[in-house]
Amino acid sequence: MTSVPPDVPGLFDERGEIVVDHECKKCGYNLRGLREDGRCPECGTPIGLSTTGDLLRFADPEWVEKVARGLKIILWMILVGVIAGFLAGVAGATIGEEAGTVLMFVVGLISFYGVWLMTEPDPSGIGEDPNITARKVIRITLVVGLLSSPLQLAVDALDLPYAGVVLVVIAGLLVGLVGLVGEFAKFIYYERLARRIPEDSLAGRARFLKWAFTITLAVVVVVGGIAAIVGATAPAGAGGAGPGLALFGCLALPAGLAVLGFSVMTLFLLLRLRKAIAEQAKLARATWAAALADGATPA
Repeated sequence: MTSVPPDVPGLFDERGEIVVDHECKKCGYNLRGLREDGRCPECGTPIGLSTTGDLLRFADPEWVEKVARGLKIILWMILVGVIAGFLAGVAGATIGEEAGTVLMFVVGLISFYGVWLMTEPDPSGIGEDPNITARKVIRITLVVGLLSSPLQLAVDALDLPYAGVVLVVIAGLLVGLVGLVGEFAKFIYYERLARRIPEDSLAGRARFLKWAFTITLAVVVVVGGIAAIVGATAPAGAGGAGPGLALFGCLALPAGLAVLGFSVMTLFLLLRLRKAIAEQAKLARATWAAALADGATPA
């Protein structure tokens, strides 16, 4: 682990006033022109708390707690999702595939809430820019993925013509590609969170999985999508798309096994990251409580 960084360099002039645009870690107010020993005029938070670098232990404790809570929900939904997937298979065999789809949609909805909490913007503005960030990409792709489930229910209820089936298959492939972008962005976000603990081993694991997991998952998504298109467009009759689909299956099998292995690694990454961030939330709560009590700058 690396040491705690000093106060942000170049932030103060010789009179102790902030000479650059710098946001309050609680409310985002621009503190330029104010002194370190003062308080934010917007929310009353000691300005010293906003000049201690970007480590989570100095961040707004309410925000750090939200991130930790979001990760906890995500982890629980992974477990529930496995159980729900099994139950969805049972439901599909007894009362129809629609029930299984609805069940998975509910799990997805709760997971959506967990990811939304995890990607709440830091009030200080750290990690944000005017254009796009990993956090924003995660949210955008999350919405696309969530909307695809009710769309699938509607499609299943309709008797689509041949052209409609092909369009649905292509749309499913596009949604899968959007999901890949979201997964890549998640690992970028995990790495940035780990660096704010700071925990270099977690950051390195997130950086490795960013490429390993998403590349192998991309193979599965693309090969599966092409196989679905081939199956939907292949002419009926002897032979059909059988040989082509068998080839796609041979390609997808090793990639699928790799995705399974990297998924287990991701699960352990999230377990360690949630525990570490929960500890940082406690440190942030204690740091802010002490600073708010006497207005002093934390050591």
